[in-house]
Amino acid sequence: MPTVASIGDFLFFASFVPILLAITLPDEGFFSPSTFLLDSFQAAACTCLAYTALFGAFPFSGEAANAMPYAPLEFVYDSEYLAVVLLAALRLFLGTRNRADRYFFRGLLLYTSLYAVCSGIYNHYIGKYSLTNGADALNDIPSAALALAAIFAPATLPLADNALSSRASRAKLVSLIDNARPVFLSLALIGLSAVVAIRHFAVAFAFIVGAFILYSLRASLLQNKLEHAQTALEKSNTQLSEIAHLDSLTGVSNRRGFDQIFAVEWGRAQRTRQPLSLLLIDVDHFKSINDTYGHQAGDECLRNTARVLTAVLDRPADLVARYGGDEFAILLAETGSYGASTVAGHIRSAIANDAAQASIPTTLSIGVSTWNAEGEANPEKLLRAADRALYAAKHKGRDRVEWIDVHSPTVK
Repeated sequence: MPTVASIGDFLFFASFVPILLAITLPDEGFFSPSTFLLDSFQAAACTCLAYTALFGAFPFSGEAANAMPYAPLEFVYDSEYLAVVLLAALRLFLGTRNRADRYFFRGLLLYTSLYAVCSGIYNHYIGKYSLTNGADALNDIPSAALALAAIFAPATLPLADNALSSRASRAKLVSLIDNARPVFLSLALIGLSAVVAIRHFAVAFAFIVGAFILYSLRASLLQNKLEHAQTALEKSNTQLSEIAHLDSLTGVSNRRGFDQIFAVEWGRAQRTRQPLSLLLIDVDHFKSINDTYGHQAGDECLRNTARVLTAVLDRPADLVARYGGDEFAILLAETGSYGASTVAGHIRSAIANDAAQASIPTTLSIGVSTWNAEGEANPEKLLRAADRALYAAKHKGRDRVEWIDVHSPTVK
């Protein structure tokens, strides 16, 4: 046993620092250089405290080492190796669902298992009875096996494993290990400090305070990163929701977006007893435009119509939607029949002015209906009334506006 705390003994313990870091490393989405640096400090501190607990002297202090008796020391070493093997196994089988990571932790488990076996043989037999005739090479077996595993590793590994990637289907134990793994070093540091405190109270107290500071910094960094990730996710969800409710050709709301907003506005109109108007608009002779000028010209006609309709409306609450094919819908909240008819007239004027300059003249047929906060009705009835009004406009020659009362006997 050593008589003075030496750098060689400490480096032996320090060889476990990379293993501890690998085992406790958080998932890729929560990894950052800052947290890795803090974890490195904690792993190095655990190494110092483990050395101090076993040899009774702080590393590099020049103090006389007062190591444990051989038998308890063997038990401590065996326990340490077994703990590392178990942690590596947990990380492999329960802690990761990435194929490349699993290959790495398979190699780590191989290394730690061979190291535990070889070191156990050495400590219990070779070193204990001074059987040193070339037996030191026994401790080189784990490193050789790891080197061979690295040499013969596949050149490329798929990063994802779809069969195992769903967190929702994973056991509670797996989630618990995932969440507890990053704080393992802090708990180990506090536990080792408690052991060392009997003989080195000041050192132990300093390390406990340091452990709390490092854990707090780490938790703050992870919380900050989690908040940023949550904000980015919410922004992405909002963008996806907007995309899902927009028509890709015209840029206005699609049928899904119209149905959603129509239900909301109808409910609001029922509560506030304010009128609600609906305009259904059809591009006249759109099939002829496609047949004569081609589908690209038809698409340009629809985009131009959507632009004109949007330009006419001057209230943020007004909604323009592509209802389907060459048909558009306009929803006017808190707008009675007179206001709706006025908007329809402005649309005809705007499309006429635009047609004078367009290469493909366009006219519109418009059907209008209004619920004036009187009598019983429902959104489907308002839609049917506007649709009948649109049919009447097309039946009477197109390029005109027709209005039908939602309570008309013809609307059922």
